[in-house]
Amino acid sequence: MLQTWKRISWKRKTLVILAGLYLLYVLLGFLVAPGLVQRNAVEILADLTGREVVIEEVKINPLTLSAKVNGFAIKDEQTEVLAAFESLYVNFQLSSLFRWTWYFDQVAMDGLTVRARRNPGSEFNFDDILAHIEAQSEAEPEPETDPAAPGSDAALPSVAVGELVLTNGDLRYTEAAGKEPHELILPIGFDINNFSTVAKDKDANDYAIRLEGPDGGAFEWAGHFEFSPFVANGRLLVERVDLVSLAKLSQEQVRFTVPSGELDLEAEYAFSETPEPRLQLSQGRLTLRNVALQKPGEEAPSVLLPGIEVSGIGVDTQAQTVSVPEVMVNKPEISAVLEQTGVDLATLFLPPDEEKADQFKEQVKEKAQQAAERIVEAETLWKVTLDKVDVKGSTLKFSDRTLSPAQTVALTEGQFTLTNLVVGEEAPFQWQGSGKVAGEGALTHSGEGNLAPLNISSKASVTGLPLATFSPWLEREMPLSIAAGVLSIDADANVAGEAPDVTVAASANMQGLNLLENGQPLLKANKTRLQGLNVSTVTQQVQIDEIGLTGLDLVSQIDSQGRDLATRLETDNAGTASGSGSAGTEDADPWQVGIKRVRFIGSQVRHEDLTLTPNFRIGLYQLSGLISNLNSRPGSRANLNMQAQVDRYAPFTIKGEIAAQPLYSDLTVSLKNYEMTSLTPYTGLYLGYQVEKGQLGVESGVNIENNLLQSKSDIRADQFYLGEKVESDEAVKVPIKLGLSVLRSRAGEIHLPVTMSGELDDPNFSVAGMILKVLTNIVVKAATAPFSVLAGLAGGENLENIAFTPGSATVGPDTAGSLAALANVLNEKTELQIGLIGTTSAADRRALAEQVIGEAVAGDDWAGIEQALENTSQRRKLKRRYESVSEQKVEALLNEPLPEDDEAADKQLARAAWDSLLALEAGAISKDQLIELARLRSENAKAQLVGELGIAQSRIYLNESTLDGDVAGLTLTLGK
Repeated sequence: MLQTWKRISWKRKTLVILAGLYLLYVLLGFLVAPGLVQRNAVEILADLTGREVVIEEVKINPLTLSAKVNGFAIKDEQTEVLAAFESLYVNFQLSSLFRWTWYFDQVAMDGLTVRARRNPGSEFNFDDILAHIEAQSEAEPEPETDPAAPGSDAALPSVAVGELVLTNGDLRYTEAAGKEPHELILPIGFDINNFSTVAKDKDANDYAIRLEGPDGGAFEWAGHFEFSPFVANGRLLVERVDLVSLAKLSQEQVRFTVPSGELDLEAEYAFSETPEPRLQLSQGRLTLRNVALQKPGEEAPSVLLPGIEVSGIGVDTQAQTVSVPEVMVNKPEISAVLEQTGVDLATLFLPPDEEKADQFKEQVKEKAQQAAERIVEAETLWKVTLDKVDVKGSTLKFSDRTLSPAQTVALTEGQFTLTNLVVGEEAPFQWQGSGKVAGEGALTHSGEGNLAPLNISSKASVTGLPLATFSPWLEREMPLSIAAGVLSIDADANVAGEAPDVTVAASANMQGLNLLENGQPLLKANKTRLQGLNVSTVTQQVQIDEIGLTGLDLVSQIDSQGRDLATRLETDNAGTASGSGSAGTEDADPWQVGIKRVRFIGSQVRHEDLTLTPNFRIGLYQLSGLISNLNSRPGSRANLNMQAQVDRYAPFTIKGEIAAQPLYSDLTVSLKNYEMTSLTPYTGLYLGYQVEKGQLGVESGVNIENNLLQSKSDIRADQFYLGEKVESDEAVKVPIKLGLSVLRSRAGEIHLPVTMSGELDDPNFSVAGMILKVLTNIVVKAATAPFSVLAGLAGGENLENIAFTPGSATVGPDTAGSLAALANVLNEKTELQIGLIGTTSAADRRALAEQVIGEAVAGDDWAGIEQALENTSQRRKLKRRYESVSEQKVEALLNEPLPEDDEAADKQLARAAWDSLLALEAGAISKDQLIELARLRSENAKAQLVGELGIAQSRIYLNESTLDGDVAGLTLTLGK
């Protein structure tokens, strides 16, 4: 062998050596290298990831410079593998030695799977690998580098791949942070031709990537890219992506599900790294089909979008512009539900966890406020142009489940077009739209304006809006309901400035309003017209030119519990009053409200009081008139001029000025010929009688100023007579009919001038109570003290008692004058009858005793005690009569010494005898004597009235005499 080898030429030896080396290379490549690569790769990757790494097989073909790896996997306890592939084929080209480029003819991978899983607490299944790698990098010292050394800022290595292919791949993501895990599988495959990190050839680095969704959707991404500098362009297409599967991944983060929906997305793009990074999107298209957002537990979706087409989308990151030529929305349906926790649409995108939801709301609120400020100040970083938004056939529903049963109001057949909306640049936009409210009301609206500076003008009109639709919300707040009514509104509005400042000009008409209280009629209005409404937040004013009320029919009722409408509403609404109040607005300037005219035409106001039996009812019919210059400005006074017919026949007017702040009135009120039979409920309650007949007239002036009420009224009741008696515990216990007779004139009229005054801030003061009290007092006084009331007809003389001369029944001059005055009263008060009661008093006993003593002492010559004391004979007789009657000496009457003058002493004794005799004789006057005197007085008085003064004797009757009273003469009584 050795000799043979020596004989071989060097040329042949060289060939043999090369052949041996080649054979060794082949043997090492086929037999040794695969094992080494497999073991080293597993160790390196396991050390890098901290995970178990599996490579089932490595094949190397040294002849073709290709390698294949089968069964690669990084294990994972939760998803079996974190990353794996079935095979990886790499074919290296020897020509790389001559190209100065690492050139691979083909790199092909089959069966790639990458699996990620998010667990509760936002922990991912690869967190441990990241932590392991970070720990390794911290443990190894960083190598020192010289910034000036060559290659410190080296370019990308020169690598080229003829074909880069991925087949049968998939990406798997498992969302396990919620109650139930949801897995999304996206098949993936791509083919990149002529990949190169340095090539400038237009055919190099072309690529095509395709992902297929689990339910037929597809993702295609094709294009071209270059390195150094990096440039990329191409086309991105997403078709029929099933949003149901995608939504399951985030259903634990929001409060809705997506039961249906597909997405198409398409765009051409171009990216360049120099001179500055720039991304451009063009010909973008976004399509949504049958997208539904549904709240769990609901039968129908909250949001249903049958079709949305956004076309022509363009984005330029360098110019910072976004352009959208057209957005088409077809038949969207949005349903909002109000529950005790609020409107569900406002919470659909919030996390289910309340604490996280609150944090999210604050973040959104802050960002929205910042964005709004930038828009207003025209400082947005990007310019966004929306050429046209067209919405057709929209439906908006609002359901209120806080009502029982729940109620729904819908805006249907909605049409909306918005054009030229630009954010970030001053440009006018326009819109117009229409729809139907509650199935019948026709809505149209339009407008134009700018976002920066903010200036928007709009017009809106609603016709034929059925008000009964909104009755359930009114019924919840108070015992009122809307049975009928149609509303039409025309409004112009402008919003401008930073505040912003809002101005509104509007008019409204309402037809056939029918408002009920607990199912009973309360308010009807054939036609209500509001003209010239102007609202301004700048001046804080609300001005109305005119409110016209035609055919108003208002029922004011006091129920059987004594509650008026305001009290009933306050009582029934007490349990539903919210605690929102007006906190924080106490120092705010008040708004000024002004109404130039309130006009009433053909209206009526009816009042009924169910606390009375029978019920009291009164009405103002054919009510017409004008209230002008109503204004909330302090000191402003309104003019009032109203006319009506009380109960359809009695003329009623009220005129004057009124003011609310401070409270002021200067009114003149007039009522004529009101039939008083309607007042029976009140007369029965307070007077104890029904009204037989009568007509009432009132002329009154009412003044309120500085919280002081002053009123002067002229009340006239013509032919006012009471009828049958009514049992009432509250009725006055006086002869009320007699009192009315006293007040009634010869013509049958009762005239009562009434003056009232009172402090309105006195809690015990009541206008109605004062009127009733004054009138009752007058009638009661007429019944209980009639002669004081009649004194005016008697020249101011109180005729309750008529005096006679003591001891006499003769009608003297004074008595005759009093009887004449009485005759005047009787002639005026033709219904009255007079009772004459003859009376005596102590003065009569004294006078009769004087007559007896005088007869005994001087006979017909008696001229009185003073004359008798001057007569010696009469003094002697007085002393003797005393001593005879008393059987005592007259000197015993005196306890003091007599005067020295004999005549004076005699007069003193005679005076003492007279006084004692007078007392003795007065006590001795008999009852019969007094009765006779009283009888003669009443008879003589009647004779005078009948015979001399012409009073019908039937109107004068004699009553039983009264003895030893206070009156020496007559006491009068009244009857009818």
